[in-house]
Amino acid sequence: MKQQGSLIKKLRTDRKISQAMLAEGISSRTTLSSFENRKTNLSSQTLFDYLDKMNITVYEFSLLLDSEATDQKRQLVQDFYTRYYDRTLTLDYLTSLEERYFETQNFFYYSLYIQGLLLLNRESFLKNQQAYSKEVELVKQYLFDIETWGRFELNLFSNLLFIFDQETISYYLDHGIKKILRYANDPFYANLLSVVILNGCAFASENKDSYLLNKFLLLSHPLPNTPLYFYLKIHQVLYQEIYSYLQSSQLNKEVLRNSLIVIEQAGYQNHNIDLKNLIYAVTSISI
Repeated sequence: MKQQGSLIKKLRTDRKISQAMLAEGISSRTTLSSFENRKTNLSSQTLFDYLDKMNITVYEFSLLLDSEATDQKRQLVQDFYTRYYDRTLTLDYLTSLEERYFETQNFFYYSLYIQGLLLLNRESFLKNQQAYSKEVELVKQYLFDIETWGRFELNLFSNLLFIFDQETISYYLDHGIKKILRYANDPFYANLLSVVILNGCAFASENKDSYLLNKFLLLSHPLPNTPLYFYLKIHQVLYQEIYSYLQSSQLNKEVLRNSLIVIEQAGYQNHNIDLKNLIYAVTSISI
């Protein structure tokens, strides 16, 4: 609350709005003053009403908050994925995440530990799932218990799609992820939706699962044709062609070549190579 109150005060004074003006019709001036200066608690609705009166969205407010804890978590996530993609994710590093979980009892750290463990041992897991049953069941139960997913849950789900069966993935697409589509024009959720859909399309293609691939593609269809979804949309055509191949064994090479050219011109050279390898793995056809 301390940082929230200080930020509200700064946003208010920057806009030359007095406490009385901001509080009018929302709360008493004393309530606002106490929140700004003495850092007392405030209901979320009152905070949202203050922000709305200053024409500031909750998303903008969250970005402006200087939260050291949030910054630490963000940096940790960035470090985690950098290590993963650079193939420097070690067992010692994962163990340190597990130890931090035991110290704090914050599931955030254990989720990174589990993701790293399962991602590093994906082939082993697919051969002997029972060996990781404890970790898998913990993830499944955690996601099942939460009705309304946020960024944390969506990332956890999309990164570990391979631990779920087709029926479970389909259920979460219909009952969880579709709820997020109502926020499709929000930059925060646009990036999140793109990652989830593309991870799903790649996963379904790797497994030659036309049913799931179509489910993920259908999620992308109603999304607006705006710069927010450029990265997703240039992949949509490619995955649609893979879906058509899985249905009919017919492949339009020209469509795929044009999609790959656009992706390369957009600056995703390494990803372009990965997509060519994926297409070959699915179709046995070189593009």
